Amino acid sequence: MNAKARGSLLMVLLMSSLLLWKNVASLSHCTAKLAHQTTLPRLLEHATILSDSIHVLTSELCHDFTTLYSQDTDIFSVLRKRCHTASITTPSDKEEILKMKEKDLIILVIYLMRSWDDPLSHLMAQAVHLPEVPLNFMEKSQSIQEKIQQLLEGLKTMARQLGLQVTDYVDYAVWTELAPLNSDKGKDFTDAFHHLCHCLLRDTYKVDSFLKVLKAYVSHDRHK
Repeated sequence: MNAKARGSLLMVLLMSSLLLWKNVASLSHCTAKLAHQTTLPRLLEHATILSDSIHVLTSELCHDFTTLYSQDTDIFSVLRKRCHTASITTPSDKEEILKMKEKDLIILVIYLMRSWDDPLSHLMAQAVHLPEVPLNFMEKSQSIQEKIQQLLEGLKTMARQLGLQVTDYVDYAVWTELAPLNSDKGKDFTDAFHHLCHCLLRDTYKVDSFLKVLKAYVSHDRHK
């Protein structure tokens, strides 16, 4: 991709990000007004649709990246490296998920997703430096970011319904791998990209699984 094309792509990306945050602000206002009118099962139904879509898009994004750049990536090094969210303790199976309180599981999912605000933004900004980056790669990245913000707004609505305060879910895992992603070229750059894709796929799978188990539990509990 030449410099002019990259510049144009970056401008589109920046404009899309501005529109995203404008839409998120509007969405936040609307969800706050409608929170008391929406039941937890309905919110979870919408959340699982979003989480499934996020996971599918992330799977496609990782597949696209691996197909295009696997020869330039040290796969074993990528898989050995810890994800920045590895410090977050998560349930390992359905039984452990069901032992958690509804509010604790919702806080956990918010914690995981908020931990991707910074790395996902930088991934999108630096993607223009990938050689021959396909347009659909950028489109999928943008869609993932938008859907994560929509999911977070829904989760915050659930949290408010359960009596949680904003201060109960402001934490997030800190990402410290900006330097290799800013290298713009070479093995460190592609490895950093691949590692982010791998970790995002891992976390979106967890979130999707947690929410689907919670949805089934809440639906069953409400129909007893």
